[in-house]
Amino acid sequence: MTISILKDVDRGYLQQERILGFVEFLFKKFRINNDLEFNILFSDDNRIAQLNRQFKDKDEPTDILSFYGYDGDILGDVIISVETVEKEADDRDIDDYVLFLIAHGFLHLLGYTHETLEKYDDMIYKQNKLIEEWKNEKT
Repeated sequence: MTISILKDVDRGYLQQERILGFVEFLFKKFRINNDLEFNILFSDDNRIAQLNRQFKDKDEPTDILSFYGYDGDILGDVIISVETVEKEADDRDIDDYVLFLIAHGFLHLLGYTHETLEKYDDMIYKQNKLIEEWKNEKT
C-alpha cells in the first residue's frame, strides 16, 4: 500500500506516524488490496471551499472531502481543512478528531453514505469504533 500525506498547512500537531498507523489499520481491517494508493491532503478553508464548489456545488468550506480513485491503482483521496478542524474540534483532542475524519473519508471511499439520520448515526458509530479498535490493538 502507498499512503501519501501531503500538507499545504502544517500546524505541527498532525502526527504523521500516528496517521500512517491508523490508515494501515483501516486497510487491514477492511481487507483493502495492499497495492492500492491512498492520499491525504491537509489544506486550508480556501482550498477546500474551492474543491467543494467545483465538485460538490457547495460554496463553503467543509472539514473533509473524499474523492474515489480515478484509476484502478488508487483507493482515493481525502482532503481535510485544518482550519475547519480547529474550529470544530472544540474540547476534543485534535489528533483524535483528525483520525475521526480520516475514518469518515475512508468509509465514504468504501461506499458508506449518510443521507439519512440513521445512516449518519451508523457512520459516526463506525468511525468511533474504528478509532477505539485501533487504540486497543496498539496496547
